[in-house]
Amino acid sequence: MSDLLNIGRSGLRAYARSMETVSHNIANAENPDYVRRTTLLGDATVSGKLNPLYSAQSGLNGVRIDSISRSSDEFLEAQVRQSGASRIRTESQVSWMERIETNLDNAGSNVGTKLNGFFSRGEELAAAPFDNALRLTFLAEIDAVVDSFRRTSRGLELTGEQIKQTADLEALTLNSALENLNELNLNITRTPVGTDAHAGLLDARDSMLAVISEKLDATVSLAGNGTATVTYDGQTLAGVNFAATVSLAANADGSLSVLIDGNPARSPSNGSLAGLSRAGATAQTRLTELETLARQYVDDVNAWQANGRTDAGTPGAPLLAMPGGVATLVVTTTAIADLALASADSTPNGNLLKLWALRTPDGVETRWNNFMAGHATALASIRSEAAAATALDSSARKQRDAVSGVELDREAADLIRLQQAYEASARVIQIARETLQSILSIF
Repeated sequence: MSDLLNIGRSGLRAYARSMETVSHNIANAENPDYVRRTTLLGDATVSGKLNPLYSAQSGLNGVRIDSISRSSDEFLEAQVRQSGASRIRTESQVSWMERIETNLDNAGSNVGTKLNGFFSRGEELAAAPFDNALRLTFLAEIDAVVDSFRRTSRGLELTGEQIKQTADLEALTLNSALENLNELNLNITRTPVGTDAHAGLLDARDSMLAVISEKLDATVSLAGNGTATVTYDGQTLAGVNFAATVSLAANADGSLSVLIDGNPARSPSNGSLAGLSRAGATAQTRLTELETLARQYVDDVNAWQANGRTDAGTPGAPLLAMPGGVATLVVTTTAIADLALASADSTPNGNLLKLWALRTPDGVETRWNNFMAGHATALASIRSEAAAATALDSSARKQRDAVSGVELDREAADLIRLQQAYEASARVIQIARETLQSILSIF
């Protein structure tokens, strides 16, 4: 009778614990960082060996609780980390490249639009070269092109600075995640494997690993007890009782270099820092290309001006100057008398008629249009890559969630099954008590 009571009691304890686990799963069904748990049960029968060839059962003790198991697949988790890093990188690139496109467009008042206005005003002035109002408008159009160049340059420089500031914030988040992972590793080593507390720590560990992977394409390795070691370019970022500090440095080309405790490492190739690094390089490239176009504009206009004659018959002095970068681009005169509109043979609009020669396939206007088309093509390409990365990440997460996620229908079925097992164990105890009472009533 005592065996029946012990077996029934072990069943009550085991199935009550199992129902607690199922209830915990249901409560966390909407928690994205939660991994489904299962209570693993084992046979509690006590056996003994009289000799190597013979095993004798010495007692039946029912069921025992072995451990709390997480329904996790390390390979699927690694796949999700990788696909998530690719998605974050491409999304970051798209966001910043769209901002660069906004800088180049200047709300429709871009360099190309102003260049078109400059040439159109020159055509109007060629029809009436002595009209002072048109001359003033022509000078204003030159200044409008200069202003558009400067505003575009300021916008690109500001975007580059914002990219670096955002990257520094991402590095702070990364360092915080590394510190948290270090603490989690220490707690994991102090917590018995197979307990609910250990499973909770592993959930938190996976959450930190996801944050780290979304920032940087680091390598993750897991120990048997669940502790994680994160390395990057051969250097350890986090482990048991260790967490490095990651900082960033801007390269001359606008990309970002990674420093681990001050030691240089390779540039990131995935994650948000990689997206920011590539966006920074793109912003710097566009700024360099813009400076080349601005310098060509200065050279072309000054060369055109030098070939003409003013109303006083003197060769035209430079209208533009750019001693440094695009920010130093200025119009050197506001006097209409300085315009060299006539040709060397004194034709009043002779030099103005040559202005159209600047609109060649190698001219600044055509090169600007090609410049804008090139950026639009690059943006379309990264958008396509982002769409593909998002689809792959969604597929990877669905595969992982099929293993690790909580499905309410399955949990409801488990509750019914466990409830019946619990009631059966209670019935065993009831039968044992009734039988024992019947035996005692004989005497």
